[in-house]
Amino acid sequence: MNMNSPSHRRLSHHLMGRRSRYARIVLVTMAVTSPFVLSGSIGALRSTSNDPRQWLPSSFAETDKYDRFLQHFGVDEIAVVSWPGCTLDDSRVPQLAKELEESPYYDRVLTGPSVLRELIAAPLKLGRVEALRRLRGILIGPDDQTTCLVLTTSAAGRADRSEAVREIERSAATNCGLATSELRLAGPTVDAATIDAESRRLLFQLAGFSALLSFMVATLRLRSIRLAIMVLVVAMYSTGMALAILYVSGSKMNLLMTMLPPLIYVLSISSAVHLVNYYRDASSNESSTKALAMAISHGWFPCVLAAFTTAIGLVSLSMSKIEPIRSFGIYSAVGVMASVGVLFLFLPAALHLFPPKLPPAAGLHNGGSSFSQAIMGAISRHHALVLFGSLALMAFCGWGLPQVESTVKLQDRFLPGSDAITEYRWLEQHVGPMVPLEVVIHFDKECPRNLLQRIQFVAAVQKEIQSLDEPVATMSAASLSPKIPTGGGVRQVIERSLINRRLRKDYLIDANYLAETDNEQLWRITVRARAIGKLDYGHFAETLRQRIDPLIQKYDVRGTYTGFIPLIYKAQRQLLQDLVRSFLAAFAMIGVVLIFVLRS
Repeated sequence: MNMNSPSHRRLSHHLMGRRSRYARIVLVTMAVTSPFVLSGSIGALRSTSNDPRQWLPSSFAETDKYDRFLQHFGVDEIAVVSWPGCTLDDSRVPQLAKELEESPYYDRVLTGPSVLRELIAAPLKLGRVEALRRLRGILIGPDDQTTCLVLTTSAAGRADRSEAVREIERSAATNCGLATSELRLAGPTVDAATIDAESRRLLFQLAGFSALLSFMVATLRLRSIRLAIMVLVVAMYSTGMALAILYVSGSKMNLLMTMLPPLIYVLSISSAVHLVNYYRDASSNESSTKALAMAISHGWFPCVLAAFTTAIGLVSLSMSKIEPIRSFGIYSAVGVMASVGVLFLFLPAALHLFPPKLPPAAGLHNGGSSFSQAIMGAISRHHALVLFGSLALMAFCGWGLPQVESTVKLQDRFLPGSDAITEYRWLEQHVGPMVPLEVVIHFDKECPRNLLQRIQFVAAVQKEIQSLDEPVATMSAASLSPKIPTGGGVRQVIERSLINRRLRKDYLIDANYLAETDNEQLWRITVRARAIGKLDYGHFAETLRQRIDPLIQKYDVRGTYTGFIPLIYKAQRQLLQDLVRSFLAAFAMIGVVLIFVLRS
């Protein structure tokens, strides 16, 4: 066919018109869907939820024990509130407690003064010194004056922890004249709210900065504002679509998921820059239409292969038994593959309708710049040295892998000088330890020991825990019971008999330190360890078990150890196991794909 014949020109014109029509449809579709993508991405960013239980390994004995504990004793998520000058005589303590008890975000409020009055009043009638000793480290500080409020978070509070914390700040400011900067807050509810706030703040602040910086770099390196805008649009739309997918599917952002936007953004820019460089290379000798066709024909395979192998690596994280890691792997893999679709729809359409005027691409066909030529020449001359040096570096890094440590401890989630660490340090210095561990003593229903004898045994276990080298604070039913006389005299025997008759089982059940099932009676001992410091939670839990198990076995009862400390330790170990497992799986899958694709 004559290339210059009228029929050929009409065919070319027809093809160009059809391509232009398709390109306009793509760009209009993206423009129309942009508000929905933007709305979904903003909804995802605002749905941040850092529930501490997300990091608890599922399908493990430790998690089952914790769930059974919650079933018998209720939710143990708390917020601790204090401030400089918060003492037993501070009138603001009962005032704030009353206000927060009426809040829908909290089910229960305990304060040092209120519990101290209960212990001193009938029927317990403890002496003030004895009552202070029992509450020390839990509700009252070591100076026997500083106190705090312990708030049990309700279902509404757990659904919106940020609002629950704001409720504390509002109530303290409105009713007690306490500024937010004066408050000292701690506990799982506060931790989650703090992480939520920091995650959202950083995402929104850094998004604009990273967009501006990447635009400037792309403009300088691509030598075209139009190309830089196209690359930026691909990255931003892909990132927004990944977040919208997360939001529409009903999932929420968490501490790990905050890595999703920058991950998709960086990978999308990388793919777009590769494709644009293929276009720049081809446009040096061809028309814009042919250059675009050549860029797509040359660039689709490496871009798709890179995205596919990246997605495989990310999907391997779905093997984790920890939900945030599993979700991140799945959504990031979906986002990476979706970004490829955006790349090959938007970029060709934009380049077809708005071809940029490019300056001559110096160095693209003459071997590159003198600097790059020097680098390539040096590598070629010393290829053996480069190869063995690279292998040695890889071996050194592999040797370092076993030294990697995982942690989900509080102090490793915040910078040392952050407000969260400062407030925890103040509370642990002025009130007591903040990280809970629970010991549950199981008595069979057929056990012949009466209520008093069981409390005495719980008190003995509690005393053994307090004798540990690690400073801890404890609370149990024995802390809420009358002082039990010791000795074998007639008077002591009669007094113990009278106390046994007066003991109110319902009072201990309401206090959540006693629970009953069809087959057994459960007695709870709350142990609190320090959040700030070098405490190895796994070693601490094992030491506790070794000290208590002989007592329990001698008394012919059963013990359960649960709470956040055993679960945190399990989560730490599981993180490393999942890292090794997902790395090996990704290595194997990507290796097979590359062997098949490269046929070598």
